[in-house]
Amino acid sequence: MPGNVPAATAKGRQVVLPDPGRSRAVLVGIGDYAHADLAAMPAAVTGADRLARLLREPSIWGLPHEYVTVLGTDTTQERILTAVRDAALATEDTLVVYFAGHGLRDPGERLHLALVDADPDYPQIGTLPYRQLRDLIRQAGHRAKHRVTVLDCCYSGIAGGMSHATAPTRDDLATALDEHGHAHATDGDDGVRHGPDEDGYGDCVLTSAPPQSRSFVRPGASFPEFTGELIATLEAGITGVGPAISLEHVWHRVRNRMRDRESPEPQLFAQNNATRHIHFLNRAPHRDGEHGAAPDPDPGPSAAHLAARDAAEHAARALPDVFHSMSVLAEIAAATVSVDPGKARQLVDEVLQASHEITDPDQRARLLTSAATCLASLDRPGARHLVDEAEEFILGTTDPASLIGGLAILADAVAATDRDRATWLLEKAEETAQNLPDKQDQAIGLSILSYSRLLDDAPEWRRRLKDTSEHLERAVKQGKLFDEASRKSPEGSRRADEVRATPDTRWKVVELVKIAENLNCWEHPHQAVELMEEAEQTVRKIGLHERDERGEALSALTRALPLCVHQAARTIPDRVGDLIAKVRHAVNDLADHAQADRLTDLAWTLANIAQSLAETDPRRAVELIREAQSITPQPPGGRGPFLHHAVVQALTSVGLGLAPFDAEQTVALAHEARDIARTLDDDLVRVHTEVAAVRALALAGQHLARTGLNRAEDLLRESESLARRLPESERAQAMAPVSRALTEAGKAIAGTDPDRMDTFFQQSERLARDLSEEDRSYCLPLLAHALIDTGNAQVDSDPDRATVYAREAERIVRQTPEDEQRRNLRLLQLMRLQAEIVERTPAYADRARRTAERITDDVFKAVALKDLVVALAPADTEHAERIAQDITDARWQAHALASIAKARL
Repeated sequence: MPGNVPAATAKGRQVVLPDPGRSRAVLVGIGDYAHADLAAMPAAVTGADRLARLLREPSIWGLPHEYVTVLGTDTTQERILTAVRDAALATEDTLVVYFAGHGLRDPGERLHLALVDADPDYPQIGTLPYRQLRDLIRQAGHRAKHRVTVLDCCYSGIAGGMSHATAPTRDDLATALDEHGHAHATDGDDGVRHGPDEDGYGDCVLTSAPPQSRSFVRPGASFPEFTGELIATLEAGITGVGPAISLEHVWHRVRNRMRDRESPEPQLFAQNNATRHIHFLNRAPHRDGEHGAAPDPDPGPSAAHLAARDAAEHAARALPDVFHSMSVLAEIAAATVSVDPGKARQLVDEVLQASHEITDPDQRARLLTSAATCLASLDRPGARHLVDEAEEFILGTTDPASLIGGLAILADAVAATDRDRATWLLEKAEETAQNLPDKQDQAIGLSILSYSRLLDDAPEWRRRLKDTSEHLERAVKQGKLFDEASRKSPEGSRRADEVRATPDTRWKVVELVKIAENLNCWEHPHQAVELMEEAEQTVRKIGLHERDERGEALSALTRALPLCVHQAARTIPDRVGDLIAKVRHAVNDLADHAQADRLTDLAWTLANIAQSLAETDPRRAVELIREAQSITPQPPGGRGPFLHHAVVQALTSVGLGLAPFDAEQTVALAHEARDIARTLDDDLVRVHTEVAAVRALALAGQHLARTGLNRAEDLLRESESLARRLPESERAQAMAPVSRALTEAGKAIAGTDPDRMDTFFQQSERLARDLSEEDRSYCLPLLAHALIDTGNAQVDSDPDRATVYAREAERIVRQTPEDEQRRNLRLLQLMRLQAEIVERTPAYADRARRTAERITDDVFKAVALKDLVVALAPADTEHAERIAQDITDARWQAHALASIAKARL
C-alpha cells in the first residue's frame, strides 16, 4: 500500500495527507423512523452517501472504495458496531466515523444515536449509545494515528461532555476523548482549544450543535445543514489557503457559515492539534504561500429559521379566518425579510392581495400597514405607496370607529419612519373623534387614541385625551341618569290631574305632596320634584291671613322634602336648589309654633342633597352642609335626630368625594362627623360614623401618599387604630378599606420609595388575612394586581425586584378564592409580567409556564403561552418551540411559531 503523500510545501514544512491505504471510514445515515414523533430524514441518507463519494474522490482524499463503509436506514446497532470495529482494527493512519440522524438525550444527559426503532420517550430503546460507540472506537482503533468522529444530530454537543455552548475545559476534553493522559488543552488565538503537538497523534470530535440544541435540515435540502456545509466546503475547497486544507480549515469555514445565519453553532473537540494535522486536497484555486481567502457567499437563512418559518406558515395557512391568517403571514414576512427578501416579498404580495378583498376597514388597514412595515427595507417607495393606499382607504370609510381606529393603527405603524406623518394622522383621528355627534362615541374614540405608542413621548397629549374622554364619559353617564330620572309614572300623572281639579288649595297641597311621596323617588325623581314645585306654588296662593291653612300646607310640604327631592339633585341640582330656596323663604315668612320643625326638615333636606352630590360635586355639597347647619334651630324640631344623622352621613360621604382633591378637608370632615356622632344618644349611629370615618381617613392617607408620605402613614395608622376599636361585628367591614388604601398608597410611591411601598403592601396583606372571606376575596386580588402593576413598572430598572413582586402576586393569587373568570384574568395579567421577566431571565420560563397551565379558559391560556413563547424565543428557541406545541388555539399558536421563526434568523 502507498504511504503518506506530500501535498505541498507551506511555511517551510511539508503538508502530508492521511494515507488512504492505511485509513478507513464508516458513515451511517438513518433516513426513516418507526415512531410517529421522529420525523423522516431522507437527507441523512443522501448526506452520508455524498460524503462517502467525496472521501473516495482522488481530488479530495482518494480512499479506496472498499475502505469506505456506508450504512443506511435498515442498519442495526450490531451492524454499526461491527463495521466500526472492523474499520478501527484495520486503521493505522486516520479513522473517520460519521453519523447523521436523530439524536436523543436521556435524563442523565447522555447522548443516544437514534436508529429506526428508536423511542423518543425512552432513549435507551432502539438507539446506539454514543458512549458505547466512543469506547469501541478507542479500544479497537488503538493503532490509529487519528480518530475523527463526526455527529450530525440533535444534542450532539453532549459528545463533548460540555454543559453549555462554550469552549470545553480540560476535563471536558478528556471526557470527550477518554484520553486523560494526553488531553492537556490550551486556548488558541482562533478560539479552538489545542493541546501540545505530540507527533501529530490525536483524536477529534466534530458535532453539529451544542449540547442543548437541535440540528436541522433546511426545507427541501438534500443534506442536513451541518453535513451540507461539510460537503460544500470539500467540494469547492477554500480559496487562498494552498493546495491542501486542514480539517481545522474545514471546520472553521463550516462554523462561520452557520454562525453567520445564527444556526446552532457546531462544536469541535480536538486533542494534540489533531485537526491541524489531518488534511485533504483543496479543490479551490490557489497559489503557494497565499493566505488571504476569498469572501464566502451569503450563507442565506439558517435551516433552523427555515424550519420554524415553514411551521409558522403552515399554521397560518390552516387558519379559517382570512384576516388572522394574513396577519400571521405578514408577521412571518417581517421575520424573514433580512435573510430571505424574496420569500418576504412573496408573502407580502399575498397579504396585499388578500387585503383588497377584506371589507372591514380596521382589518384592511392593519394588513396594509403590516405589509408596508415589511416592505420598508425592500422597497421604500412601494412601502410609502401602501401607506398612502391605507390612508386613502381609511379616510374614505363612513364608520367613525373604523376611521379613528384605522388612523391610530396607521400612525403607530409609520411613527418610526415618518414622525410628522404619524402626528398628522393622530391629530386627524382626534379631530374626527371630537366631531362625532354622539358623546359616548367621542369618549371611546379619544380613549382609544390615548393608548397610541406615538404618545409615549408626548405625555401631555395623552393626559389631555384621557381627561377629555373621562369628562365625556361623566357627561354621558349624567345624560343617561337624566333620561332615566325624567320618566313619569302614568298613575302619578292621572292622580295629579284629579287633584288639580279641586278648588281647595290646602287640600291640593297635601294631596300633591302625598302623590310625590308615594312615587318611587328613585324611579321618578323629576316627576316628584315637579309635584313638589307645584305644591310650593300652591302654598303661595294661600293668603297670609289664612295662617293655619298655610301653616298646615307648608308643614306637609317640608315634611316630604327630605325624601322626595334629594335623588333629583343628582341630575337637576339647580332646580332642586331653587325649590329649597323658595320653600325656605316661605318658612321664614311664617313664624309660628311649627317653624322649628319646618326649618329642621329643610336642614335635613339640604344634608340629604349634599350626600347625593358627594361624588359629582363635593365642593358644592360642603356648602350645602354648612347651610343646613346654619339654619338648624336650637333646639331642633321633632325630627332633629334624623337631621343629625343625615349631617353625619353627609360629612363622611362628602369627605370621600373630596379625598382626591383635598385630602386634608376629608380628614377634617371625618373628625367633625365623629364629634357630632358622640353627642347623639344612638349607639348605632356612632358605630356607623366610626366605620365611615375609618374609610375616609384611609382614603385621605391613600391620596396623600404621593405628596406627603409621613402624613399619609399617620392617617393610615389612625384609620387602622379606629377600626380595631370597633365592635367585632363591624371591625372587618372597617378594616377592608384600610387594606385597600394601603395597597393603593403603595402603588403611588412605587417609583420613589420602593422600600416603604413594600411595607405598605405587607401591612395590606396582614390586614386582609383577618377579614371575612368575602372582603378578603376583594382585597387580596387588589393587592395582587398592584404587585403585578408595580412589577411591570420596575421590570426594566430593577428586574430582580420585579421578580419578587411576581412571586408574591403568584402566591396571593394561588391562595385567594375567586370566581373562575376573575381568576383566569388575574393569572393572565400575572403571566404577562412573568413573560417580561422571562425576556430578561430565560430560566424563569418554567415558572411562568406553570402559571399559564393554571388558567382554565382555553383562549386565555393560549394567549398566555403565546406571550411566553415570544419572550423566550430569542434566548431559547427550542424551549419556546416545545411550549408552542402545547398551544391549543390555532391562531395564537401560529403567532407563537412566527416569533420563533423571527428568533431563528
